[in-house]
Amino acid sequence: MSENEGFTSITISLAHHVVPDPPTAAPYLPSPVETKYYLYGLPSEARMIARSSADVWMPPTGAEAYLKPKELAILGAHSLNGVWDDVVGPAMEAYLADQQVQCSIMHPVRLGVVDQTPDTFPAFVMIGVDHDTVSAESGLQVALHCRSILVGHKIEDVHVIVYESKYRFLAGLYKPAVTSNPIAIVREPFSTTLGISICNAATPNFEGTGGFFFIDTAKPGKLFLLTARHVLFHPDKEPNTLYRFHEGDGGAKRKVLLMGEAAFKARCGDIQAAIGAKEIILGQLARRLERANDLDEEEANAERDEVEVLTKAASKAIEAFKKLLTDIGRDWTDEENRVIGHVTLSPPISFNHVDGGFTEDWAVVELLPSTISKLNFVGNAIDLGSVAVDELTAWMYPQLSNSSAFKYPGDRLLHFFGTVSDDEMYKPDPKTKDQDNDPVIMVLKNGNSTKLTVGRLNTIRAFTRTYFEGKPGAMSKEIAVLPRSSKSGPFSAKGDSGSGVIDGKGRVCGLLTGGDGATDVSDCTFLTSINFLVKRLNAHGIRANIFPKPEDM
Repeated sequence: MSENEGFTSITISLAHHVVPDPPTAAPYLPSPVETKYYLYGLPSEARMIARSSADVWMPPTGAEAYLKPKELAILGAHSLNGVWDDVVGPAMEAYLADQQVQCSIMHPVRLGVVDQTPDTFPAFVMIGVDHDTVSAESGLQVALHCRSILVGHKIEDVHVIVYESKYRFLAGLYKPAVTSNPIAIVREPFSTTLGISICNAATPNFEGTGGFFFIDTAKPGKLFLLTARHVLFHPDKEPNTLYRFHEGDGGAKRKVLLMGEAAFKARCGDIQAAIGAKEIILGQLARRLERANDLDEEEANAERDEVEVLTKAASKAIEAFKKLLTDIGRDWTDEENRVIGHVTLSPPISFNHVDGGFTEDWAVVELLPSTISKLNFVGNAIDLGSVAVDELTAWMYPQLSNSSAFKYPGDRLLHFFGTVSDDEMYKPDPKTKDQDNDPVIMVLKNGNSTKLTVGRLNTIRAFTRTYFEGKPGAMSKEIAVLPRSSKSGPFSAKGDSGSGVIDGKGRVCGLLTGGDGATDVSDCTFLTSINFLVKRLNAHGIRANIFPKPEDM
C-alpha cells in the first residue's frame, strides 16, 4: 500500500456504484459508494449527501481500486470574499432556514487531492447538516439552490457540497491550574495530568484509568496514552486477539472517551458540592459578622476585617466553580465531545510471559490533537493537590526518622523522572523503612476510583491467576503494592486499572493491572513492570519515549 501525507490508499468495493451512462453533464444523485468515499481523506470521515457539480465521480479502476485522499485548503483571494459575509452567506442561511434544513455549518473552501497544488483545487461551499436529516434527493435540491445563489451574484466557479457534519466545541483538556486558583482541585479530572478516567465509547459504563503519555520517535508530532487492555476490551465479552488499527482499511475506530457516564456525573457532582460547601461558609461568615456586633471595638474590627477577606474569597470561588460547571456542561456533556482518541494497538492478554513472567495487558491510544496540545500539555505528572502538603508528606515518610526522596513540588505536580529497575523494586534502599521497620519503596498513583493514594511496594513478586469465563489462565508473576498501613484504606479499587504508579522521586514502577480482595476494593494491588512494558512496545515496533515534553508535539 502506498501512503500519502499520513493517509493510506484503500481498496474499495464498487458493487453498488452506478456511473451515469452516458454522462448527462448535469448534477445527479450519487451512489452509496460515492457518498461514502467522495470526501475520503477528511479526518472526520464525513459522508457526502449531494453536490451541485456535474462532473461524474469516476471510481478507480483496475485489479485493485485505490482511492486517493482529499484535503481541504484555504479559499484564498476570490471574488466570493467580497459578498460572502453580507450577501451570499445570509441568503443561503435564509433559504436553509425556510426549508427547515438542520444546517450547522457553511464554509467556503478548496477541496482537492492530497499532493496536488492547493491553489488549483476547485472551490466549494461546504454545507454541513445533521446526520440522517437530509435525503440525497433533498440534498441535491439544496445544493442546486445554493449554487443558484452563487451564480446570481456572478460567482460561477464555486460549487456546493452538502455533507453530514455537526458543529461542536473542540474542547481540549485543561492545563493544570495554579494552586491559588480556587478551581484547581475540582478541575484536575479535566486536566492533562495523569489519572484521567477513560472508557471504550461503546461501553461507557465500564471505566478505567489512563496510565501515562508517550511519544513514538518513529511518528513525530503524535501523542499516545498507555492503559490496560481490559479497560477498553471487555475480557468476558470480546475475543482476546491482537487488535491493530490501520487507517484506511475500512474498519471502524475503537473510540476512547474521557469519562463514562457515571464518572462524568460524579465529577460534575464534585463541582456542585464545592459550590454548596462555599455557600455554607458564606452563611457561617454572615453569622460571624453579626456576632461581631457584640464584641468590643478592637475584637469586632479584627473579626470584620477577617470576615471580609474570607467572604470575598468564598464568593470568588463560587463564581469560578459556576463558570467551570457551565463550561464543562457546554463542552463535555455530549459523549461525542468527550472522544479523546482511538485504540491503535493492543496485543491479546497473556499470562506468564516468557520475558519475566508478567501479565501482558496493555493498549495504546492515539490522542486527538484537539484534546492535548503543546499549549496545555505538562508532560507525565501526577497532581498531588487533592491531599494536603503535610498529610501527603507524612504518608510518604512512614518513619520520620528515616530519609525519603519525596519533596512536595511547588506546583503540586510530581513529574516522571526515570524508572525503577526490577532489581531495586525487590531490593529497596535499606535507609527508607515503613512503619514495621522494613525497607520499602513508597509509591503513588492517581486513579479513576480511589484518586490519589500511597502504598508500599512488596519486595517479592506475587503469583496471580486470572479466570476467564470460569477457565483458568496461566499463573503470572506480578509486582505487588500493599496499602500504606492497616488504617489507610486500599491502594486501589475497581476502575483504577491502567493507572501509572511512581515512587517519591517520580520514577516509574509500572502499570496497575489488577488487585485481589473479596469486594471491589483491593487488599493488594498488582503492577506490570514498566521495564517489561517498554520492551513489549519495542517488540511491536513502537519506540516509546515515556518522558514527552510539550515541544515534542
